[in-house]
Amino acid sequence: MTRKVFTRKKQPADTPPPEFIEVPANVPNNLIPVAEEISRVEESARHSAQVQFEAAKSWHYWNLSLGVPASVFGLLAGGAAFTEALPSWLIGTGALIGAALAGTMTVLGAERRATRAKICANTFHDIQDDARRLLTIDLATMKLDEAHAALTSLCDRYKETRQTADAPARRFYQRALRNLREGGQQFAIDEAKKNKKDSAPTPVDPPALVPMDPTYSANPNKEN
Repeated sequence: MTRKVFTRKKQPADTPPPEFIEVPANVPNNLIPVAEEISRVEESARHSAQVQFEAAKSWHYWNLSLGVPASVFGLLAGGAAFTEALPSWLIGTGALIGAALAGTMTVLGAERRATRAKICANTFHDIQDDARRLLTIDLATMKLDEAHAALTSLCDRYKETRQTADAPARRFYQRALRNLREGGQQFAIDEAKKNKKDSAPTPVDPPALVPMDPTYSANPNKEN
């Protein structure tokens, strides 16, 4: 008897990773290290926001999946016990099921986790937007001290939010990465710019000049 071995499904090798924001050409040379770090913060915030959004959706689903049946079983058990319309063992079973579902909700804290994940996701998304605007609009006209202060503010906000957020499960990260690869946070104008850049004709290099034979003469009547 052969034993089946289950392995994780790997992403295709040709799947492109999510794009990052390039440093604008008008950024001064002394601000390029700051610009590159801002781009890293934007990329990290984008991934963190998407992961927390996926976590919020999952915990919200479990909150409804457990809360609605728990309420239904509790109401049915209470109503049946009051009217004595059902056998006592059936009423007790319904009450136990409702209590078990309610206890599971309390242990998991699905509602609390969903609310926290949503708040952290929105905060990460705000950091992402602020980093993108800082990099693409404001940085080129800022002084070095101002750029350092703006970068420090972004990093402090990111670290504070990261410490508040719950550690995400691996499935949340995988869903977030798949969503980003499918263009989940891609703006239409960026997609249009990318398509325009890809469709631009490739410049053709001029033909290489072949050195002329020194024994060749342009005058056919002239002997070499």
